[in-house]
Amino acid sequence: MTRFYLTYAVLFMIPFVLYGAFIYFSLGRAAVRESLTTKALGYLSVTGAALTVIIIVVLTNYSGYDADGTYTPAHLEDGKIVPGRIEPAVGDAAE
Repeated sequence: MTRFYLTYAVLFMIPFVLYGAFIYFSLGRAAVRESLTTKALGYLSVTGAALTVIIIVVLTNYSGYDADGTYTPAHLEDGKIVPGRIEPAVGDAAE
């Protein structure tokens, strides 16, 4: 679950890192703090949120799972944990 949240936190932070790197390398270290105005942080936050939402939509639509399949949750079988999986819908033969 931590990986899940870290993935989206990193996606959200990408615009901040790119902006900071751009300012640092183009104007110098002192200019980074001065350039982080409320307006700039607002734009970066909206951009980060939009990037995160776009990635979530793309990953959920193109993840490769069968939308019509039946989900079998993780369970114990002979003392071992069997991971959850999606069974293909009836009539869908894996070829």
